[in-house]
Parts: sequence; structure tokens; C-alpha cells
Amino acid sequence: MNLKVLLGVAGVHKKESDRARSVGRVFEYLVAVAILVVFLQLVLSYTDYPIEYAGLDFILWGVFAAELLVNLFLVQDRSRYLLHNWLSVLIVLVAAPWIPWSGDWALIFRSLRLVLFVRFVSSFFHDVLRLLKRNRFGQILVGFSFLVIGAGGIFSYVEQRPIIDGIWYALVTITTVGYGDVVPLTEEGRIFGAVLIIFGVMFFSLVTANFSAFLIGSDQRKLEREILNYVRQTEKRLAKQSIDNEKHVESIMLHSTQEIDRLTEELHRYRMLEEYLLEMQQKKEVDRTTTMMESSDQPQMEAGQKIERKNVGPSPFSSPHLDALKQIERELFSKPNHRK
Repeated sequence: MNLKVLLGVAGVHKKESDRARSVGRVFEYLVAVAILVVFLQLVLSYTDYPIEYAGLDFILWGVFAAELLVNLFLVQDRSRYLLHNWLSVLIVLVAAPWIPWSGDWALIFRSLRLVLFVRFVSSFFHDVLRLLKRNRFGQILVGFSFLVIGAGGIFSYVEQRPIIDGIWYALVTITTVGYGDVVPLTEEGRIFGAVLIIFGVMFFSLVTANFSAFLIGSDQRKLEREILNYVRQTEKRLAKQSIDNEKHVESIMLHSTQEIDRLTEELHRYRMLEEYLLEMQQKKEVDRTTTMMESSDQPQMEAGQKIERKNVGPSPFSSPHLDALKQIERELFSKPNHRK
């Protein structure tokens, strides 16, 4: 289980909304300042110069109470927030400034606020562990510690000084600080100090180089994560746009197919009308020719003589043909034009 959840200082959960998490980060800075003031208040209370500002306890309690109430209002899962931040609830309830705690109880409840500092140092410890695993930095620190302690022991033996003075001299010499409060007085001590300066500075450069590489690498990893997130969002947008384009193309193809079918049907009807009109015209010409031939062959028909005529059918302009033509025209031109 997460240590921050177990201690009740988890803060706003990462699954909450962006607004809740952003407001939670703002309150984390305010709470960090309040914790620093509480620490100074506790330390100075054991000195001759304690902080004696009457409204300070109300201000500190107001910061913790505001964080609890505002975050509780913004988060979606309030039960989870209360469960993961039970210590904040306890601090707001029992460390109220109007409750007359005195003696050791006041010190206990005031010190209880310092536990919230775990929320901030946990991420720092995570970065420290990553730094120690990177480029064998942990082994380098162990070697650096052995160098300081070993050089301090040699300096203490050569100069006949306490071991703590030797370790202090080795530390300030290797880190190139050089306070000057502890210096070698013998020739052997000066020779050893010169060797320690040369090799100690070289070894200390490894420590600073690894630390610098970690800081630069953190910024680079952050930039890489941002670029990767941007690429993923771009891929999602392109995939969505491709799907929309496919749907649009399908819609256009369907509409074009329907329009082509409609135009084909309309063209077919026009051709039927044209064929029908052509057939009507041909029948009319045949009837006219037949009538003229009959008139020229029998100019003087005897009274009462009946000549049998060949049945050529009804006239193309008789009532049935005209009705059929009008019906076709109505079917062709009664529909509205769908062309856009």
C-alpha cells in the first residue's frame, strides 16, 4: 500500500479532474509554507526567542482547513479523499486554535502537522532513489564516504588530532570549501593534504557530474514525455479525421450512385418517349400514304358500292394514344428535379 495513503497525507488522487488536481497543487505550496512556519515555531519555542504572534495559530489552522474543505468540494470521490487524507481531517478537528490544549498535548497536536511533510519528501526520495540507481551513483557515494572517513583517520593519525577533526578536514578539503579552522601543522600533514586535494577533487567531480547529468536528464525525460504525448494526441486526431473523411467519402459515393441511378432512369424514360413519338410519326405517315393511294385508285366510286378497307388500327392521334402520351409526360415531368 502507498505510504502516503497509509499515513493519511496522499492529497488529491491522480484520477480526479484537472481542476481538482491543479487547485490541490496550489494548496500543497500553501501547506508547505505553513509546515515550515510550524517547524520554526516548534524549534524557537525551546529558545529564548519564541514566536509570540497571537493570530499565527488561526492562520495556520485556516490554511489546513481551507485545503481540506476546498479539495473536498472539488473532488468527485469524496469518500476516497477522506480515506486517503484522514490525518488532515484529524489535524483540522483536534488542532483548532480555540481548543484549550496545554502542556504536552499542545506540543503533540502541533507537531502532528509536521507529518504532512511526508507528502512533499516522498517524491523527493523517489528522485533520490532514481539518482542512486543511475550510472552507479550509489556506489560512487559509498566510495566518497569511505574516502572522507579514511582520509580523516589518516589526518587524525598524522596530526595527532581527534577523529572528528580529521573527518571535518577531509570533507572541507575534498569539497574545495576550505574553512581554515582545521589545518595541517606538520610536514607529513601538508604532504597528505596536497595528495588529498588532488585526488579528492577528482573524485568529487564524479559526484557533481552524476548529479548534473541527473538534473539534465530529468528535464530531457520531461521533454520527451511531452513530445510523446503530443505525438499520441496527433495520432488520435489523425485517426479520427481519417474516419470522418471515410464517412464523408462514403456519403458522397452513395449520393452520387443515387443521382446516377435517377438520371439513368430519367434518360430511359426520355428514350421511351422518343421511341413512342417516332413510332407515332411513322404510323401517321403510313396512314397518310394509304389514304392518298386509295383516293387515286378509286376516283369515282359507284353509289352503294362498298369497298373493304384494310384495318390499320386506330389513328396515332386518337384518344387512346393521346392519353398514353400524356400519361408518360406526366410521369417524366411531374417529379421535382433533384440536381444540386
